[in-house]
Amino acid sequence: MDKKSSPMRVDKVDKRVLGPVLMGFFIMGFCDIVAPISGRIATEFPASQQAAVSFLPTMVFLWFLVLSTPLAALMNRIGRKAMSMIGYAFTIAGLLVPFLAGEGCALGWYFAGFGLLGIGNTALQVAVNPLLATIVPGERMTSYLTVGQIFRNTSLLLLAPIVTGSWRLLLPIYAGLTVLGGIWLQFTTVAEPERSGHAAGMSDCFRLLTNRAVLWCTLGVACFIAGDVGIGFLSVRLIDNPDSILTTTGFYACRIVGTLVGAWVLVRLSDVKYLSWNMAGALVLCVVLLFVRNEAAIYAAVGLMGFAMACVFATFYAVATKAVPEQANGVAGLMIMAIAAGAVSGPVCGAIIRWTGNPHLGMLFVALCVGYMLWASIKLKIK
Repeated sequence: MDKKSSPMRVDKVDKRVLGPVLMGFFIMGFCDIVAPISGRIATEFPASQQAAVSFLPTMVFLWFLVLSTPLAALMNRIGRKAMSMIGYAFTIAGLLVPFLAGEGCALGWYFAGFGLLGIGNTALQVAVNPLLATIVPGERMTSYLTVGQIFRNTSLLLLAPIVTGSWRLLLPIYAGLTVLGGIWLQFTTVAEPERSGHAAGMSDCFRLLTNRAVLWCTLGVACFIAGDVGIGFLSVRLIDNPDSILTTTGFYACRIVGTLVGAWVLVRLSDVKYLSWNMAGALVLCVVLLFVRNEAAIYAAVGLMGFAMACVFATFYAVATKAVPEQANGVAGLMIMAIAAGAVSGPVCGAIIRWTGNPHLGMLFVALCVGYMLWASIKLKIK
């Protein structure tokens, strides 16, 4: 998708730009609220509409499939900073629509708001990840992507303390933070690679899949997002009490710990080797969550899942980028398109729960996703 020229050479981290870019990762995490709060939204509607409510996370992730490659092509023309600003604008709109519609509003307002939120997040994901690549040396890319995920996961720590009161308070708070992030980036000068007038499309991105490392990493990101959204959807349903939202908080708190540990480990150890260790542990935890019913054990297992899943996206993204560094925007388009896999998690896990009446069996879906990531990490390590 890029012009096939040498990528920008970065010798040291541009700390002046690092702050607003990491703020972009923080704002990127706002779309992750949809899966866990869908359980709260479900209580506002009758049983006949519960199946429709389970599609709310789909409205966020659908746009990654539809828009990621067109937005990556547009980014070649307008630049990464401009694409980030577009993402901020849609994110603000998506957060405010259901808030302004008010409590007790029609389900359509949630679909509209979360759809706009998904469009904004797609633009942000397409722009912010390669924007980081313009200010960080290639050999430190995995480590700094992991740091970016720390900021992303931190935004989710607001979820439980606010949701236990009124989850709607999250919407204006996140909208205000998005405004601040947009202003900060707008007034920061960002050096970008030469822009291309070539309006590449999906075929240009798919051509990159002939590289096996890119293919395995793209599918790895798809399985990571599907499994991640699945955990968010299931975690609040594994414990039958009003405080079950704390499982989600524990998941993201432990993920932050995992990203901090990963940022240190990945400077010293092969990223795909570390990934394979974590996925082996995550697969064991999936099996545990199929059978345990003790609340403390569930909290612990979900938290450990958060730790194990901490560095997955950063590793797959960095490995794919290093495989074809001259095609960074094209890789970004593919990676972000793979995020659309999160759209299937709510419907699939919801259907399993409705058919079996047992939310724990939804972990079979997560286990399938983790199993692929373990296989891919082993293949990448061999390659």
